[in-house]
Amino acid sequence: MEDVRLIAKGSITDLSKGFALKGGVPFSVYVRSKENTMLSDTLLDCRLIGDKGASPFPVPVGDWTPAMIAYISPNAIDLGKFDVYWGASEQPNKIV
Repeated sequence: MEDVRLIAKGSITDLSKGFALKGGVPFSVYVRSKENTMLSDTLLDCRLIGDKGASPFPVPVGDWTPAMIAYISPNAIDLGKFDVYWGASEQPNKIV
């Protein structure tokens, strides 16, 4: 895997319609628990850049996932329990 630096970032505050970056720019996510927890990971329903469709994928809690995500499915993670941030190594024009 390449050594990649994030150059664009943001938070995901609504997943009712899913989430993707314009132009199919791949991104990573950082999942932060809103509660004290011993969870080391959680499942995120998403499509990676090499996938044909979305499916559950384990992502760490409290760290960036190395996955190159293309799309997060609607309501794929409980935003009442977790803060979710995205980071990309390309500058997206805007969020879809």
